[in-house]
Amino acid sequence: ALKAEQWQYIGCSEYERNVSRTDYRNGYWKRWIILKEGRLEIKMPRLRFKGFKSQIIPRYKQRSSEIDEVLKRIFLYGASTRLTGQALRPLIGDSFSAQTISNIARSLDEEVRGFHRRPIEDRYLYLFLDAVVLKERTAIGGKKRFVLTAYGITIQGKREIIDFRAVNSESQNKWIGFLQDLENRGLKGDILSLIVTDGNPGLEGAVDFVYPLVKRQRCWAHKLRNVANYLRKKDLEECINGARKIYSASSRSEAIKEWTVWAMRWRSLYPKAVRCIEKDLEELLNFYYTPKELWVKLRTTNVIERAFREVRRRTRPMSCFNNTASIERIVYAVISHLNEQWRIKPLDEFTQKSSLLPK
Repeated sequence: ALKAEQWQYIGCSEYERNVSRTDYRNGYWKRWIILKEGRLEIKMPRLRFKGFKSQIIPRYKQRSSEIDEVLKRIFLYGASTRLTGQALRPLIGDSFSAQTISNIARSLDEEVRGFHRRPIEDRYLYLFLDAVVLKERTAIGGKKRFVLTAYGITIQGKREIIDFRAVNSESQNKWIGFLQDLENRGLKGDILSLIVTDGNPGLEGAVDFVYPLVKRQRCWAHKLRNVANYLRKKDLEECINGARKIYSASSRSEAIKEWTVWAMRWRSLYPKAVRCIEKDLEELLNFYYTPKELWVKLRTTNVIERAFREVRRRTRPMSCFNNTASIERIVYAVISHLNEQWRIKPLDEFTQKSSLLPK
């Protein structure tokens, strides 16, 4: 194949004389390429003049695309760049440098850009919004980066991380930019029944601005952490367990009764703790307006935290990321894998309970 490519470029075959030829053969030179079967030595045809570039084996190509894809997957499954470089040595007899693995992983950048630009169908019944904190290495030390995340459940019960963005703060402007981008790409919120948030002021303001008519559910997990900040250690367990009875009640009216009992018990001792729940009680109980089978999932933003456990497992070998692009690369790889799993496995509550589906 290489010879045929050379003949076509020159304009005449081997031992043929032709006045219209464009170049002359000049022997061979050796190069190597790594295939899945191992390292292959190739005799590359050489020409007298410069300018010929082989399309069969491009210049500087050292590995087949299958090898690059395997190395990328090993890296994304959790191995460090150094360990990934050693992983294929028993099979092909060669190892790769950590820099080579980093260069291969950068091929994900175009996929990440495509993910952030793709159109979004307006098919989500429930929307969860939260930010997960990762660290990035900078010239003045490690800095926090906030991964703003939107997680949705469709009317068919399919879960999906709709999009994410790594930004330098969790301000209202950052959240507005993120949500407006989702809206412009198709997430109008026409069928949204509930938006679950953690109570961050910037996020609350952004949701009010972009989706002002959709009911809000405050995350109970975040709320109880806030309540715990006002409690003495000796009363912590009793007080928090009492507060849990509010969202564990069998109905909204029963939850209000549990709230009344809990507030009377602790108001004199911890007025700030009681006020912490009281001021957001309406939004804390909005999940009771949804089907009972979904209450456990809709009263917190824990679904996002659970999804990011794999991201944290993957990033644990690293003290911090080199830049924002590397953060988005890893997050995209993990959530793509999760979305693919969820695509073929909708929530059991939707598949087994026809009452949860829209009429």
